[in-house]
Formats: sequence, C-alpha cells, structure tokens
Amino acid sequence: MSERPFMQLYVSDFVGDTLQLSTEQIGAYMLMLMAMWNAGGRLPDDDAKLARVARLSLKKWRAISADLLTFFEREAGEIGHKRLTKELHKAQVKSEARAAAGARGGVATALKTKAHARPNAGALPRHFPDSRNQSEKASAFSPENAQHFSAHGEQEAAGFSPENAQHFSPAGKTRTAPVFSGKKPGWQRPKTHTDAANAIIEEIRSHDRSRTAAGDEGAGRDVLMLPAIRPD
Repeated sequence: MSERPFMQLYVSDFVGDTLQLSTEQIGAYMLMLMAMWNAGGRLPDDDAKLARVARLSLKKWRAISADLLTFFEREAGEIGHKRLTKELHKAQVKSEARAAAGARGGVATALKTKAHARPNAGALPRHFPDSRNQSEKASAFSPENAQHFSAHGEQEAAGFSPENAQHFSPAGKTRTAPVFSGKKPGWQRPKTHTDAANAIIEEIRSHDRSRTAAGDEGAGRDVLMLPAIRPD
C-alpha cells in the first residue's frame, strides 16, 4: 500500500488541459500519473516500461506517446510531471507534520499518565468498601481480640448459673441486679449451643417448680419463654 493514500486531482484544470486528447490517451495519461505518484514522482523514460504502465501494446504506445509526453519533463533517463511533483511535496509535508504531532501527543500523554500514577502508587484506595472491610476484619481477628472474646464468653456463660437465676424478674417484678461471682464449682462449659440452650431451659423449669411449691401466683409464666430459646 502506498504511503500517500490519495492523489489530489484538480478536475477543471485536468479537463481543460486534455481537450486535445482522445479517450484512449486520457486513460493512458491517468494511469501514468497514478503510477508516477506511487513511485515518488518519477518514471523511467523507456517505451516498453511506459507501455506496460499505460496498459497498451508497445506499437500502440508508440503511436500515441508523442502527444502524451508533452505533459511530462524528460531528464536523465526519467520523466517527471511539474504539477504532480508539487502536489506530492505538499502531501509529504502534511504527512510528516501529522506524524510529528502524533508523536508529541503520545509522549505528552505518557508523561502525564506516569506523573499521575506516581503519587498514587502506594496509596490505599480508602473509597473502596472492600479494602476498608478487609482491614477491619483483619484487626477484629487479631490474637488480642480472640483472647478478649474468649474471656467475655466465659463470663456470659457463668451468668446463667443457678445462683444467678433467682435474680431474674418473673412476671414483670423488679429484682435487684445479680452479682456474678464467676463459675460455680464443678461447672462444665457446654460443648455446643444446643447443650447451652438445654441447660438454660432446665434452670428455668427448676426455678419455676420452686416458685410453684412456694405458692407464688406468677409461677408457670416463665415457661412461656421456653419456645423462644429452644435450640430446635
């Protein structure tokens, strides 16, 4: 493919300059101009080669070439065309200018992108929720927090001992806040959530039976709590 994608043709000038040419001569003339454009402005001054360019037999070429060659300049074994050479030079200047402008634009864009990326190279994108959540999750599961959660869970389990069960308020009655003194001697921590829930249910039932035996009118109401805490 040619580096010069189009050849500018001034139609009015072309028609005015070729009035004396036949249709066959005009076709040969156009083929010569296009071949010269692609060749960089010059063609060999050789009848056999010019006949092939014009797509004519050598005999036919020699019959019409006298009129055609008046449009060209013959020098040092080559032919050229003054108007075509001028337009070819203009096209080359424009092409080189566009290429240079594109190269400068590409360098400027690359420098701008590099300058923008450098200050942000080590920055943590705080506006991304995933990044923030990952940092928070990592700190939440640190060894220090694990020990804290373990100790806190044992304290909560100790709060449901039989000694503290009597401090809970039945039937909306106000009682004093229980004093958690720690784990009961012989107490074993439940192995599963189901074991813990069953232990709580048994404590409530035992407490309710004690109140019933004492004649408490509110006895039996604590049983209503059982479905809410039943593990299944």
